[in-house]
Amino acid sequence: MIRLRKLYLANRTFFTYFFLWYFLVSSIIFSLSKQDAFLLTNSAHHPFLDYFFTIITQFGDGLFVIAIAFICFFLMSKRLGIAIATTYITSGLFCSLLKRSFDLHRPAYTLQSDPDFHVISWTPLAQHNAFPSGHTTSAFALATTFALFCKNKKLGLIALLLACLTGYSRVYLGQHYWDDVWFGSMLGLSFSCLYYLSFSYYLENNISFKSLSPPNFKI
Repeated sequence: MIRLRKLYLANRTFFTYFFLWYFLVSSIIFSLSKQDAFLLTNSAHHPFLDYFFTIITQFGDGLFVIAIAFICFFLMSKRLGIAIATTYITSGLFCSLLKRSFDLHRPAYTLQSDPDFHVISWTPLAQHNAFPSGHTTSAFALATTFALFCKNKKLGLIALLLACLTGYSRVYLGQHYWDDVWFGSMLGLSFSCLYYLSFSYYLENNISFKSLSPPNFKI
């Protein structure tokens, strides 16, 4: 609990904006039905926004995140690059497990015949494994990792804004319901915080990976 408190106080601005986002999304999913909340967002479309959110949603794409991890590893900080890759892989694996466990339908499966359902011609629509949103999970894991590991806290806030736009884009593009995004955002943040707390614990206690290896184990 003390570590969590220190983590929050050291990144108060980031977490404040995150919980503001989480409160807004929570108010949507708990005040409207699943379908109504989706259509309210998806049907409010514009040609410019179609292109804009098609680009923004790539912030949560796996290839983009891995590319950012490599760039950070070689140009900024090896610690940051490893953190981005690790949080992406671990949160992604857990997200995939949940997707296959719940196997919930996406909006295109049940609402594509609805006249208010806005379909973007160049975006293929998935129909299964909706919960949680993988793009949202990856985007928030990336944003939180930037916030916790970068000395420049503004990078974390910019990444958080992009993560929020990514979450919105998943509904706007017809790929997910709001509850998929809601859970994905918390999932991504949680895995990054867990990694940071584990990393800090090993660092503070001078625990190296060699000390965790079996006797006579060589790499």
